[in-house]
Amino acid sequence: MSHETKSIPIQFRHGPAETPSDYQGAVDRFNAVRHAAGNDDVHSRALESMLQAMIRLDRQFGAVGALPIEGVSEALDEAMVAAAHVESAWVESGGEAQAAALDHAVIALTQWAMQHELEIRHPEVWVNALARRANAAGTRQDCAAVFALMQGALAHLAPALSADLEQSNPARPWRILILNFAITAIRAGDGALMRFAFDTLNRHLPVDAPGFYAEAAQQASSPGFPEEHRALIDAEVARWTRAH
Repeated sequence: MSHETKSIPIQFRHGPAETPSDYQGAVDRFNAVRHAAGNDDVHSRALESMLQAMIRLDRQFGAVGALPIEGVSEALDEAMVAAAHVESAWVESGGEAQAAALDHAVIALTQWAMQHELEIRHPEVWVNALARRANAAGTRQDCAAVFALMQGALAHLAPALSADLEQSNPARPWRILILNFAITAIRAGDGALMRFAFDTLNRHLPVDAPGFYAEAAQQASSPGFPEEHRALIDAEVARWTRAH
């Protein structure tokens, strides 16, 4: 099983995104794809069990706030590890429908965990799901929706990951998420989102900033790229050129 977190390429494309507010829809979609593909292994069953549990817990205790029962954090940890196993089996085999169903399930589960103030200690598969969702985005509005999901993930993961203690590991989830956050802001074509994401990148990943903006500037030089957005990128290139 691979726990590697994957970045998304700097390409300014745009496609459909959806927010995972319908937990039952996530469960149904995951199960439909799982059974159609004959993937009834222990890991997919474990993830499905947690998805069903989150719906039951919301009915019993409400959709927001800490849950007054023990063992939920441990169950969430097990579900995220199971999701990583499923990712290895589904995504790396090239199944697009399977990957989309898994991503829907993982994003729903993590949204649920955030609502209940649960720490997500195995975020790699979450970061990957958000990256794939961004890559599938076909409109600027869809990119903005993924940007919002990434912003929530960054805020939720910040207490555990913002120290960025594994700086020798380029695939660490905190780094990949911030880079993807900035890329998604550019794809969304919104200057305010770009400025917010660039500030986040500059603050947390100063070592990566010069190379990121240099590559972004190359992409922004293509015909049709909005001039005001190219100016934002050029300003960052100039800032980091002066800094070095």
